[in-house]
Amino acid sequence: MAEQETYYEMLWDCPQCGTLGLLGDSHRHCPTCGTAQDPTKRYFPKPGEEVEAKNHQFVGADWRCVYCNSPNSAAAAFCTNCGAGKDGTKPVALVADTAAALPEPVAVPAPPPQRELGWVRWVLAALALLVVGLIFLFSSTKETTATVAQRSWAREIQIEQMGRVSDSAWCDSVPGDAYGVSRNREQRSTRQVADGQTCHDERIDKGDGTFVKRRECTPRYRSEPVYDDRCRYSVNRWRSVRAVKAGTQESLMPVWPSAGNLNANFLGGNSGVGAIGSERQGARRETYVLVLSANGKTWTCNVSESVWSKYQDGATVPLKVHLTGGADCASLQ
Repeated sequence: MAEQETYYEMLWDCPQCGTLGLLGDSHRHCPTCGTAQDPTKRYFPKPGEEVEAKNHQFVGADWRCVYCNSPNSAAAAFCTNCGAGKDGTKPVALVADTAAALPEPVAVPAPPPQRELGWVRWVLAALALLVVGLIFLFSSTKETTATVAQRSWAREIQIEQMGRVSDSAWCDSVPGDAYGVSRNREQRSTRQVADGQTCHDERIDKGDGTFVKRRECTPRYRSEPVYDDRCRYSVNRWRSVRAVKAGTQESLMPVWPSAGNLNANFLGGNSGVGAIGSERQGARRETYVLVLSANGKTWTCNVSESVWSKYQDGATVPLKVHLTGGADCASLQ
């Protein structure tokens, strides 16, 4: 069986004689001067100062007479003040309980005087012009013809060696070839665990001069650590240990350096799995540089091998130069 709701009186203030705190259900008219209650002016009492509406039977929200504005019970077919019929009327608007939800008032700074706003506009306009000018300065270029003053290249090969690497991971992610595994418990994450409820009373206007309280509750949670096994282990992996290099000082034309004699001791023949101490060639890297000059200025550009090979020492090169003086190396083709 549903619990019977308790009804409490809404309040209103008489606009005619100034009587305050009149009861919304009991005082349909001001007991001092007889002025009809205005349902739009009803308000909730302060929390803890609610007055129970005795023997109240809820039959629906009030309707407001279109002739004399008096609020009438939903059960009334005619206005109790002037006798007008209920036909064509609408239920009164409900009042929201904002007393507990209102935030602390925040001091709003006074707007600056108009002359200060004028200065702000001038500053913003100047900054906008500055930004546009910088964009133009760094994006605009002019055509020039430069001479190749110097060419250089460099190539290198990383030499990798199979060696023992110490690492750690959660035990469910340890590689299959790990060895020397040890484990201990560590916090891996946190989880949210139900920890009761946070409840408050919500007051709801019923529209007939009364309101009810309803207990609203939301789940409350706490953070709880989650522990798991953390493993420390060793694993054999390829690591870069040195690099062999070649450059312009060895040859005018680009060549890859010799890796020399590597300790290629692989397990299982050509399986690609190296024994501890075995070596192999790893990543390769190459750079090609053109030093260009024109009108007493010099620019250094990193270019592709095809562009580098196209221009020999002393050759002329069409080049775009930014208004700031920097070269647009991407314009080299």
